[in-house]
Amino acid sequence: MKKIEKVIEAVLFIFVFTIYTFSTSKTITFWDSAEFITSNYHLQSTHPPGAPFYTLFCNFILLFFPVNYATIISNLISSLFGTLTVIILYKIVNFIVSKILEDSTTKYKLVLCVLCGLLSALTLAFSTTFWTIATETEVYTMSTFLLLVSFYIILLWNESKDILQSRRLMLLFIFLLGISVGVHLINLSIIIPLSLLYIHKKENLNWKYIILALFSSTIFFLVIYLFGIQGFLKVASFIDIQLVNHYNLPVNLGMFVLIGFFLTGVFYTIFKTKRSGNIKLYHFTLGILFFAIGASSYLMPILRNNLKTPFSNRIVTSNQLLKYVKAKQFGVDNIPLVKGTIFNAPLDKNQPFLNDEPTISYNNETKKYDITDDGRYSKINYANEFDMFFPRMYSQKPISAKGYTSWINIKGEKITYPVQGKNVDLLKPTFFENLQFFKKYQIDWMYLRYLNWNFIGKQNNNKGTGEVFNGNWVSGFNNIDKNRIGEQSIIPERFKKDISYNTYYFLPFILGLIGIWSLRKHRVYLITSIIFFLTFGIGITIYLNPLPESILIRERDYIFLGSFIIFSLWIGLSFITLYNWLNKITSNKVRIGIVAILVFSLSPLQLLAKNWDDHQRSDETFAYDLGKMYLDSCPKNAILITNGDNFTFPLWYLQEVENYRTDIRVINYDQLNLESYIDKLKYKSLNSESVSFTFLKKNYIEGSPKLFPLRKETKESADLQLVFEFLNNEKTKINWNGKFQHYIPTDIFKINVDSSKMEYNLFHPKTVNANYIPSINWKYTKDFYALNDLVLMDIIQNNIHKKPICFAINGKKEHYLGLQDFMIQNGFIEVLFPMIRMDKNLNPKIVNIEKMYPILMKETTFKELNNKITSITFENKEYIQSIVRRNFYFLAQALIEEGDKEKARQVLNRCMHLFSNETVPFKQFAFALGKLYYRIGDKQKGDFVCLKAMDNIKEELNWVSSFNTNNPIINKQKTSQLKEMYEEMINQLSKYNNKEANFRKAENNIR
Repeated sequence: MKKIEKVIEAVLFIFVFTIYTFSTSKTITFWDSAEFITSNYHLQSTHPPGAPFYTLFCNFILLFFPVNYATIISNLISSLFGTLTVIILYKIVNFIVSKILEDSTTKYKLVLCVLCGLLSALTLAFSTTFWTIATETEVYTMSTFLLLVSFYIILLWNESKDILQSRRLMLLFIFLLGISVGVHLINLSIIIPLSLLYIHKKENLNWKYIILALFSSTIFFLVIYLFGIQGFLKVASFIDIQLVNHYNLPVNLGMFVLIGFFLTGVFYTIFKTKRSGNIKLYHFTLGILFFAIGASSYLMPILRNNLKTPFSNRIVTSNQLLKYVKAKQFGVDNIPLVKGTIFNAPLDKNQPFLNDEPTISYNNETKKYDITDDGRYSKINYANEFDMFFPRMYSQKPISAKGYTSWINIKGEKITYPVQGKNVDLLKPTFFENLQFFKKYQIDWMYLRYLNWNFIGKQNNNKGTGEVFNGNWVSGFNNIDKNRIGEQSIIPERFKKDISYNTYYFLPFILGLIGIWSLRKHRVYLITSIIFFLTFGIGITIYLNPLPESILIRERDYIFLGSFIIFSLWIGLSFITLYNWLNKITSNKVRIGIVAILVFSLSPLQLLAKNWDDHQRSDETFAYDLGKMYLDSCPKNAILITNGDNFTFPLWYLQEVENYRTDIRVINYDQLNLESYIDKLKYKSLNSESVSFTFLKKNYIEGSPKLFPLRKETKESADLQLVFEFLNNEKTKINWNGKFQHYIPTDIFKINVDSSKMEYNLFHPKTVNANYIPSINWKYTKDFYALNDLVLMDIIQNNIHKKPICFAINGKKEHYLGLQDFMIQNGFIEVLFPMIRMDKNLNPKIVNIEKMYPILMKETTFKELNNKITSITFENKEYIQSIVRRNFYFLAQALIEEGDKEKARQVLNRCMHLFSNETVPFKQFAFALGKLYYRIGDKQKGDFVCLKAMDNIKEELNWVSSFNTNNPIINKQKTSQLKEMYEEMINQLSKYNNKEANFRKAENNIR
């Protein structure tokens, strides 16, 4: 029997791993893939809260391969652990079914166990979320593997009658739990559902003990996380401060002193309890030791703190490690769960700011810890009248406020409260409205939608923001789907023909519900699996308390994998129930055959067939190609300013792994708020020299203000050199809300530029039809200037004579600091240069045709994007529409202005060839390209492109306005946006095709 099972497991492994190998990307993909590959290869710290064990493991594997295999091997590691997770799920289901059939008299127990296990395993393997994360470098497959191995071990422990074996299994579970912490902290949550198996073995599983188990395990989870992990680091930090400041000992000695005390205490307790025969305390202490050994991977960031690469997180002290684990950089430690302030709360009228804990930072020069902020008036204090239990609408960010009102029609409770000395009527959302947001957005949209994606059907792979067009779940039944996404007859064909449009007709979902019924007589497995499902589903949703802007970044389906795995388990168990329901079929072989054909066709085979095309990522190279385009567009020894993960991680990978264009210093604007990141600019990195800046460290050290208020004292432009002398002077601080801090005295800035002293010469005035200017003067108004604004200004004014200052064209504007009028487009980047066009008859937009033409016409390939049968990710389409087509537009426009219409035609034709309407639907920038066809005299192509873009907009407008949607506010906003866009297109078209424009205008008025 065991040999048969091993053969089945081997065949299952080979089959699934082969599918994943064919599907996996051969290069980097967007989001965290490039960061993890780079961190794995160089053993660096990833973004908070980190994944040190994952990094260590991958780094060890990569030691056996040359650098050019780093990407594919890292991707295949995800495939490997995805396959192993599938195998473990097979074993778990096999185990549970064997217990369900324990009293059965059928001689086909083994067959039923195997088929149930295969049904679950293959369903998970080919579900959309799991298949995706198994084909790119990410931590989630290793995380789910450890999660399921821990579950399997506790199942074995629960059934074990051998005391010695039970103890070994429990210690193994604890050790794996510690390792899991170093892969993904959320894995600690498994303590909660598995506590039921513990109680089941120790006591009778009645409701009293179920509630006790859930309550005590939740407390135990918090104790481990808050006291065992964070508490240990707090104590280590305290000891280190004392040893460094009072005894002049090396930094981080406190961490290792505490570890020494801990190990001494543990081994002493183990020795004493073993001699005294106190078995419970002995094994409890062993458990602490095993967990600590597993979690010790978190020492890696400290041990690698001398690594000064441009992007990796640098953790120097135990205090920084604590903030890293808490993900303080992202504000995770400030998410309210039990009680908090509602999103539109004003500051408290009496005490708007409260004292907070002092901020302590290690000073590399003095080798001491300094108090960089005494904590006085550092904590914002909102009015208590706006507090609420279970706060779901809590964020004070403007984008959140807009998001809340987009999802819920807030009528609220009127509260009159003084704001800046005047009584103002404010609407505090009611608790019912708070719960409405929790249900509609956090549960329905941010969790259940993802569950339905995997087991009911998915509209497309587009990022869903609540509109009818993108990211909804669909079933395939028009009567069910029409209330959410409209009638099938009104949906544009391009949406229905989307490769990622997959409908499963509720079939896997129904099997899952049937599978739960299979456990009705096995209470322990029923309750444990339900709690497991809820913990890693709704439980995570409650804990993360997602904001409205969460969906503006990317989809978050991968965080609920634990919940999806349990649903796949239930699908496997449906085999047993269906087998029993068909008991009128007397032949067991026939009955098993019928059920097998039915369930495998309805779930894994359907998922495999429908998900196959949109999970083939082997030809996906857009992230890699785009990263190269940015670097290739930069002049030698340039500084490249970028922002956002997708526009930084690929560059990080290319420079640090492939050693490509290492002369360029890439600076992430978003990261210039971090002391450690700013400090790295002082060092040479790869082949790029250090970056000069004058902003003193006391102004950006952790604990110093991150926001600098604008307080206008002059209407004249201020030389940036003088501005930073002003900011570096301690005497220029003012009292701002009870704290002395710097301010910005003007919103008009100037950078003096002497073109004769510039160490590089990129553009000749005659070539670009522009003239040098002696200074860059611009207005940049903000109520508060962020630290990264000022640091970047300082970098620009200190380096503009030495190095080209380049800005990545990525559809965002924040990193430009309002300097767009002084940019010259150079391929996929824009160069800040002291040159403008004086002739008002000329387009102020300057394009370096000589550099840009070969990049777009020869070097830009994006080969997979003109293949109609290839699935193109949402990010790729979005960036083509907002970045790549934009670049083609400006190059073609510049050529037309130079009088070279033939080259402009070639540019336009190449853009249309690379990114056709069939693969990347025409939108605004395609329409702009169509207008250029008119300008070169090609009315036929102009009509084709412009009218197709307008048709696409019109189809979406007709669609969204054809019915009352589930998210009326969001879709009403989208309707207005589309109508405005369409009307603007009509107005612009009238210059080139007045007859068609008049027809469209009349049609639009009728509608």
